[in-house]
Amino acid sequence: MSMEQSLTYLPKPGYLRRMHLYWAEMFPLPKALLTAMLQYIGFNWMLCRIHGVQLSLLSPFALVGIWTTFGFLLILRLMDELKDKEIDLALFRDRPVPSGRVLESDIRFSLVAMISLMLAANLWAGRIFLASVGLLCYALLMFEYFFIPNVLRKYLLLNLAIHNPFTALVFLYVTVLFSEQYHLSLHQINWSSVLIVILTFWAMVFAWEISRKIRSGEEENDYVTYSQLLGRVGSVIAAAGAQTLTFLLALHFYYSLSMSRAFAAILVIGYAATMYGHVRFLVRPDPITSRLKPFAERYILCVLFAFVVDLILTY
Repeated sequence: MSMEQSLTYLPKPGYLRRMHLYWAEMFPLPKALLTAMLQYIGFNWMLCRIHGVQLSLLSPFALVGIWTTFGFLLILRLMDELKDKEIDLALFRDRPVPSGRVLESDIRFSLVAMISLMLAANLWAGRIFLASVGLLCYALLMFEYFFIPNVLRKYLLLNLAIHNPFTALVFLYVTVLFSEQYHLSLHQINWSSVLIVILTFWAMVFAWEISRKIRSGEEENDYVTYSQLLGRVGSVIAAAGAQTLTFLLALHFYYSLSMSRAFAAILVIGYAATMYGHVRFLVRPDPITSRLKPFAERYILCVLFAFVVDLILTY
């Protein structure tokens, strides 16, 4: 890389002010960090229950796990900012980057810095580092649209099928971290149960991805949405079906692992509230009721909170 190219990654004056604006509008850091913490703690708690080991959160493993989970959420957000810059410039000109309030060089510098910090945090253990590098390689392939951008941009469902499994790969990384922390070989991992846990967590993230691209008829434009491809009812069924899968699998663990009643109660409340959002949109589709993304986000937080509450009550 030449000196001139390297300088494009250096922050310009006002970088921190501009990025503060960006975080506030596009990626609220407290919310993302809370989500990463709950994801790591809830998933790790299930791994401990399945394998009969005592959870230890006061360790370098927990710090690395939470930081890496948060780091990849941020890395993907920054990558999407660069991947979708043409679309944003055409359809979402009020957003920070296309409006010029945040520079593209700010995003590039932040992306390089975040990747470096994330990898540095995983350097201390070989198997963990390799797992984080594998995750990063998949993320970079996603950034390049797997070198078939014209195909994936044209076919949203194919794009979803190739990109969305990244969530499952993050939880596989956490499983590797778990095996390292508790001195278990990968052969000692109860993979049949672990894969069900991964599916439980993955399904609700899949539903979030569907929900954020559902619109009412009057809102549709050149931006391709799942409601265009699957129809209003079909897109809602896809999102609600994935959330129902999470609900049923979580109830499976409630019964099979004798989890607390509070766990089940929180699940039921969160699921009922989410389904209300779907039914409301189907009955009265308009720009207000079509906002299903907040329901999907609250459902994720509700399910994760249920796992953490079970952890607190068990201890």
